[in-house]
Amino acid sequence: MSSGRCGLVVLAGLLSVLGGPIAHAGSARPSLATRINKLVAPLAKADLLSGVIVLTRRGQIIFEQAYGFASRELRVPNTLNSRFGIASISKPMTEALVSVLAQQGRLDVDAPVEQYLPGFPKGPKGGLPTVKQLLNHEAGVPHRVTSAVDEMQALQPVDIVARVRSRGLLFEPGSRQLYSSAGFTCLARVVELVEGRPFEEVLADRIFKPARMRSATSQTDRRLMSDRALPYNLVTGDVKTAVAQAPYKDLRFLTGAGSVFATAEDLLHFIQAVQAGAFGSQLRAWSYRGDAGEWRGWYGRTNGYEASLDILPSESVVFVFLSNLRSAANWQIRQRVQELLLDRPVTSIPFPPPRVQDFEPPLAAVGSYGDPADPVEIEMIEGYLVRDGNEFYPIADNLYYMPVSGSMMRFHRTPEGVIDSLVTIWPGGRETVLPKLTTPG
Repeated sequence: MSSGRCGLVVLAGLLSVLGGPIAHAGSARPSLATRINKLVAPLAKADLLSGVIVLTRRGQIIFEQAYGFASRELRVPNTLNSRFGIASISKPMTEALVSVLAQQGRLDVDAPVEQYLPGFPKGPKGGLPTVKQLLNHEAGVPHRVTSAVDEMQALQPVDIVARVRSRGLLFEPGSRQLYSSAGFTCLARVVELVEGRPFEEVLADRIFKPARMRSATSQTDRRLMSDRALPYNLVTGDVKTAVAQAPYKDLRFLTGAGSVFATAEDLLHFIQAVQAGAFGSQLRAWSYRGDAGEWRGWYGRTNGYEASLDILPSESVVFVFLSNLRSAANWQIRQRVQELLLDRPVTSIPFPPPRVQDFEPPLAAVGSYGDPADPVEIEMIEGYLVRDGNEFYPIADNLYYMPVSGSMMRFHRTPEGVIDSLVTIWPGGRETVLPKLTTPG
């Protein structure tokens, strides 16, 4: 991909059906590179973008570019070799691993989880969650069972399982869906018990190695990692947004759910393996399904990283976007590049609005909102308002803006002037209302 490194290669044997190695397409569609760079270069210059974009069509590179810094303090630029946290794109790799073990008859996805994890909680009516329900986010396991302090500790899958046992299930298994990272870490523990060794070793042996994901790793502790792009968040500045270091997290609490670091090349190789059927017919069929112009893909975000791996089956296009700066520009880049690849016109991406003076007492907003089982928390940290760990700030028209997502918010008040709900205005205009649950002491 970059000069001085080995080119992308097709997986040996099984992957030879893909028709040869991924190669550069030379002058294919030169206007596409111009249009993408016109879209994203101003964002990188304004410290709103940092990461790598790679596009392939029928196995050939049609665009590749690195932007921003792997280390802002040392001014070390990102490169095509940079490793990024891929967050929830770790989940399809866990799914692939479970599929491999199921095909070998070593893991029964229809079996109750307690068959592998004795004492695993039952539903409120006594229902037993299955392995398949963990995969489908239908088991009732909470999304997270850790605090911010917990997530700095060396938590292993067995520790997350213990927290799930203590917390219990939120609903009867199979009755609804609730996205659950903790549920996938429980899957990782099942894999460890089936294999008799740590999950990261199994993942490296059964997924990374056959898929030729040479740089991929689930090493997430304090050990040094070569070529790692350090994580950053877009936060509140004095007048405009600023870049800040993301807080340290030991991502082992997300083992199997969001613990993998990888390069763009690794993700291209992973989708090659999926489409060649290396990890089962179900994932392969999913990767090829879709009408003309219909995109399919995976997305993840965690602690300063965002990642997406998108497929346009009708055009044999793969689009990898990895970022080490949580910013509202990321989802807009993803959306607009997809439109460019379909030859549709796109608009430029707006910069964040300026901050204004506080128009209401910030502390009045502090509290919990929404579902008591999985509430949204508004806090005041070091003088800044924070929603579930992400800063937001006041803008014009009595609204607030969240730099990492581009969402706007307002706090609704009763006739007596007391805040009773949080209104979120999502990009596109859709609104959601969350009632206020608690006000701290």
